[in-house]
Amino acid sequence: MKHHHAQSFPMNLSRFDVRHLGALPSLASHRLLGMVASNVVGIFFPIFLYEFVGLNLQLFFLWYAFAYGLRIPIFIWAAKIFSRTGLTASLFIGTFTWILFYLGAFFLDSQPGFYPNVVLLASFVFLALTHGFYWSPFHVDFAKFSKKGRRGRELSVLFSIQRVIGVIAPALGGLLIATFSYNSAFAVGIGIIILSLVPLAFLPKTNVQYEFGFFETFQKLFSKKYRFLLLSMMGQGVESVVAFAVWPVFLFTVLDGEILGVGLFSSAIVIVGVVFQLMFGKKVDKMKPGHYLKWGVDIYSFGWFVKALVDTVGGVFAASTFHTFGAIMMRTPLDTMMYQKAADSGHYIDEFTVMREIAITIGRTGLILAMALLTLWLPLATAFVLAALASLAISLFSRFKVGEELTV
Repeated sequence: MKHHHAQSFPMNLSRFDVRHLGALPSLASHRLLGMVASNVVGIFFPIFLYEFVGLNLQLFFLWYAFAYGLRIPIFIWAAKIFSRTGLTASLFIGTFTWILFYLGAFFLDSQPGFYPNVVLLASFVFLALTHGFYWSPFHVDFAKFSKKGRRGRELSVLFSIQRVIGVIAPALGGLLIATFSYNSAFAVGIGIIILSLVPLAFLPKTNVQYEFGFFETFQKLFSKKYRFLLLSMMGQGVESVVAFAVWPVFLFTVLDGEILGVGLFSSAIVIVGVVFQLMFGKKVDKMKPGHYLKWGVDIYSFGWFVKALVDTVGGVFAASTFHTFGAIMMRTPLDTMMYQKAADSGHYIDEFTVMREIAITIGRTGLILAMALLTLWLPLATAFVLAALASLAISLFSRFKVGEELTV
C-alpha cells in the first residue's frame, strides 16, 4: 500500500520570516479575500445567467446542470494531479481558473454577440476546474491547520468575518451593477481574487497521496459503509445549490428585477446573524457538535418550508431572518464535525474530502435537473420544499464513522 507523504513545513525559518504568522491565518486570509470577490459577484451571477438565457428557467437549469455535472469526474482527476504537485500549487491553479471563469463572464457581458454559448461553455469548464483543484485541498489544509477542541470557535470567527463581508459586498456589487454594468462587478471580483493569491505564498507545503482509483472512488462512495456520508452530503448539496443558484433568481423576481435591491436585501439579512454566530461557536466546542446539528437541521429545514410560502418583500425578509439562525445552528456544528472527521481520517484525509465533494456535487446536479423538469408545471419556490426535505438528511453525517470505512 502506498503511504502519504508527511506534511512538510519549511525548516530553520528566520525569526522574522512572515510565515511565522501561521498557516491558518494565511489560509483564512486567502479565503476571506475570496469571499469578498464571491459576495461582490456571487449572488448576481445566477441573475446574470438567467437574463443571459432570456429568463428561460429550463435553459438556466440545464446550463447549471452541465456546470455541476462536469465537476464530478474532475474532482478525482484533480486529486491525482495535486498528489504530485502538492496542495498549495493546487490552490494556486484553482484560484487562477476562478479568475478565468470571471474573465469569461466579463467577456460575455462586454461582447454578447461573440459565440456566447461557446464562451459560456468555456467559463463553466474553468469553474469546474476551480472546484476540482481548489476545494479539496482547501478543506484538507484547514483540517490540518485548525486545532482540535477549538475548531468551532475558529470556524465561528471565520464565518462571522464572512458575514460582515456579506453585509458590505453584496450591496457594493448591486450598486456597481445598477450604476455601471455587470462588468464592473466582474472586474472588481477579478482584482480581489488576484490579491487573494498573496497569502497562499506563505502557506507551508502539504503533500498527500490520493490512493483510490477512478472507479474505486465511486464504488466506495455508493457502498453500504459510506451511505451516511453519501446521503448527508447529497442533502447538503441540494440545499446549498438552492441557496446559491435558485434563491438569487427568486429574490430578483420578488423585487421586480431591482439589482440594487437584491444586494441591499442580501446585506440586511446577513447583519442579524453576526453576533449569534460568534456566541454559537463556543457552545459547539463545549459540547458534541452532533448535539447541535440535529436541532440546526430541523430549524434550517423548517426555514426552507417557510420561504416556500412567502412571496412579499416583508415576508421574505422575515423568513430569511429566521432561516439565518437555522443556517448558523446547522453549518457551524456540521463544518466543525466535517473538519474533525477529515483530521481523524489520517492518511486518508484527501480521499475523505474528495468523496465528500463528489457527494455534494451529485446532490446539486440532481436538484438542478429535477428543477429543469418541475418548473415546466410548478413555481420556482418548489425548490425550497425540495431543499427542506433534503436538509433533513444532513444530520446523518454524525453517524458516519471515519477510520475503518476508509481502509476497506
